[in-house]
Amino acid sequence: MLSRLSIIFAAGLAASGLFAQGPGRHLSGGPHGDGDFAMVRAEFGISNKVVQGAPYSAQAVTQFTQTLANGDHIQRTTTASVARDNQGRTRVDRSISGVGALSASAGGQGRAIMIHDPVAGVSYALNPASKTGTSNQIRTRPAGSEQTRTRRSSAAEKTEDLGTQVIQGLSAQGKRVTRAIAAGQEGNEKEIDIVTETWYSPDLQMVIQSKTSDPRFGETAYQLSGLNRAEPDPALFAVPSGYSITEGRAMHRGQ
Repeated sequence: MLSRLSIIFAAGLAASGLFAQGPGRHLSGGPHGDGDFAMVRAEFGISNKVVQGAPYSAQAVTQFTQTLANGDHIQRTTTASVARDNQGRTRVDRSISGVGALSASAGGQGRAIMIHDPVAGVSYALNPASKTGTSNQIRTRPAGSEQTRTRRSSAAEKTEDLGTQVIQGLSAQGKRVTRAIAAGQEGNEKEIDIVTETWYSPDLQMVIQSKTSDPRFGETAYQLSGLNRAEPDPALFAVPSGYSITEGRAMHRGQ
């Protein structure tokens, strides 16, 4: 189970592995990504920087809505407690429901904690149910590798500027990114447009609200709520006592 947790969080959700089953599973985004994946990517070394001097704690709420052919709807809402301290250390504590072996505990819900500590150069994927975890060293990718990957992935994207608005007391910059899947690319008869709107806070240096509409899977809406800009409790960024930790794969981040 721990290797699964490490893959889900430390490897960037395999571009949304946590939600690979069920509505909203395809999370596509622009430069700042989308929803929980944006948060995980930005906070856990998959982006190219560590954010210092911008502490916060909040609840991250993600809602998936899928419309069925008969007009019925499937909805699922997940929440996570998220935090970052002044040094750039981060933590996500979220419940996971209905994802394979992870749904075996707590009546179909499991819990996973990810701690990313760029100060110590290590991240942790923790399973509170078994008090076990995996540690991963943080390594730096060669300069330019992230930029090259971004240029390739954005070749079929169109970006629109949505201006600015105030969200949770923060000025946020909006973008609408439309990614087109050409006819026949995935067995589709017509072109499929995946539209993502993101609102990015330069102050927090992260996405604080987003919405993705994908005709194949439905809609995914994400927002931070209950934002607190005070320095979080330092204990949040340390492995609790009594956990058995094993070493896992190294994580990578850009320079």
